[in-house]
Amino acid sequence: MGFENRQIRQSKFPLACSYSALILHNDEMTLRRKWKQRKRNQRSLTMTGALVFLTRFLL
Repeated sequence: MGFENRQIRQSKFPLACSYSALILHNDEMTLRRKWKQRKRNQRSLTMTGALVFLTRFLL
């Protein structure tokens, strides 16, 4: 019985490792996507501030 349990655990180990790697990769991609959106939003905010500053004298 102990041998069978060890075989089952050994056969599931590569699957568990692959699943963990996929989860970590997905989390990394989510973080990258959020970082890019935050960077894009900051750039947009900077451009809006620059436009407000430049058009302030025209009004």
